[in-house]
Amino acid sequence: MNAKEVLLEQLDALENNHWFVSLKNSLVGLTDEQAAWKETAESNSIREIANHLIYWNELYLNRFRSAEPATGVSLENDDTFQDHEELDWKQTVDKLNNLTAQWYKAVEEADEARFDENAYRNREAAWGSVIANLTIHVAYHTGQILFARKKQGSWNPENGVH
Repeated sequence: MNAKEVLLEQLDALENNHWFVSLKNSLVGLTDEQAAWKETAESNSIREIANHLIYWNELYLNRFRSAEPATGVSLENDDTFQDHEELDWKQTVDKLNNLTAQWYKAVEEADEARFDENAYRNREAAWGSVIANLTIHVAYHTGQILFARKKQGSWNPENGVH
């Protein structure tokens, strides 16, 4: 497998269950009330985690598409958990799933050389590394979503991970 194929495999795992539950499937059947639930005041709700993932996935997708630094307001990490677009829960889930699909398509259509650490060294980020870290970041937060769902009793083990 080349770097592009590995990244596509990782991105597919965000949309479809493989060795673990995908981000997309971790959100299936979740109500707005369940998404807003917090175990403690210090913890993040599933909705907040989704907002955080939207912010970072969209920021880096825009950078990848343009090969230019993202413009606009740059938020402190803690602020990325807030809903700055005032989306309802369904819109939030749809946007997050759409970003995952857009990432897959962008990588699929990109030239293999964009993922070579040396090819773009002086012009842009080493995208193979960036995207690999992005997918790990999503997988980490997907685990938090599943943990929260299990704690609140809203996870159906038939959807994966017993």
